[in-house]
This record gives sequence, C-alpha cells and structure tokens, in this order.
Amino acid sequence: MLKKIFTLSLVCLLTAADITYANELPIISGVGGNFTAINTDGNEIEFDSFKGKVVLLAFGYTNCADICPFTLGYLKMIYKILSPEEQQGVQVIFTTVNPEYDTPEHLKAFLKYFNKDFVGLTGTRKQVDNIVSLFQAKYQTISTSGSVETKNIRRINEKEVASGKTDKTTLYNHSVMIYLIDKQGKTRSIDYTGTPGDEFVTKIRQLISEKESS
Repeated sequence: MLKKIFTLSLVCLLTAADITYANELPIISGVGGNFTAINTDGNEIEFDSFKGKVVLLAFGYTNCADICPFTLGYLKMIYKILSPEEQQGVQVIFTTVNPEYDTPEHLKAFLKYFNKDFVGLTGTRKQVDNIVSLFQAKYQTISTSGSVETKNIRRINEKEVASGKTDKTTLYNHSVMIYLIDKQGKTRSIDYTGTPGDEFVTKIRQLISEKESS
C-alpha cells in the first residue's frame, strides 16, 4: 500500500513540475534548493556545500523497518558499480524524517552498515520540514504508541539487536523517491528503487561528465 501511495505521488510530482529538458536529462524546477541541516559529524552545513558533486538524496529514518534499508541497499549497489574516480564525484545523502530520535550519532552508526561515504542529515524539526517541503516530499506519523522492539526495526545494528533494547519511537510513512541532483544543485531526475540499476548509473555518469558551468 505504501509503495502504491508514493508511486502515485511520484507520478503527480513529475506531472506538476515545470520541466525544461537539457542534455537529455530534465532540469526539474521547483524541486530542491539550498537548506541548512546537521550532518553525521554534528556540523551544521548548507546543501550548497555539495555543489561540484552529483548528489543522490533520499528520505527515511533509522528505525524504518523495511523500505529504508532496501533503499540504502539499492544505493549501495549503485555506488559500488561506479569506479573509484566516479565515486569521488558523487555524494549519497540520507535525510531523516525523525530528527527527534535520529541524532548524528544514530545516523552515522546506521549508515556505516551500507557505506562509510554516505552522509546522513538531521536537524531541528523545522529544518527537516523545510527540506521535505523543498523536495515536495511527504511524511506521515503512523504510530507514537509506546515502545517498539528494537529487534523488529533496527535489524542493521547487530549490537542493539543482541542487547534486546527497546526504543520509544515514532513510526512514519514517507516518500520513497531518490532525487538525482547535478553539480549545480539542480534536480535532474526523480527515481526509486524500481529504476533499473544500469539506467540509474547511466544518468549518474551523464551528470558526472557535465561541466559545472552547464
């Protein structure tokens, strides 16, 4: 059901967006932009600091039971296909929709199981909502009812699973799109884990090869 809802959201977003075609990939105006957030090193940064790199941006949260690990696994696969030189020009960013729980430390511990180069972003609720709004993404609280067993929702963190800890947490439905952003900070494609890997890698390589002044 969640996948159907946000697949429909993706279709609506692409239909509504003002798209100007350039160099085969669209420049999608009205989706994305500069913002401030806290990265996994605990530093406040601006999104514009990633200019010069191709960015793959996704939303989620560390207590997500299914789609977030699946999305990050997909991004890990895509990243590994790229050569080391190509990887230098790419940044994968995972932005939490649960900043109250997802501290920089939580995000770093979560993301290291996928790739040490992936960056997590958190911040105040106001900062996160601003990012969500800029990318026309969505999230919805589906549960705030007490403790949730860690072993059911934090499968990636083996130490926490083994400890049997429980977390007082909130669960969310959220957008599952992956935003492909060029070296100028412009959104050029909106994809998801159903996008064939070779197709997505081709898009990334096209943006890597573009001149920054384009």
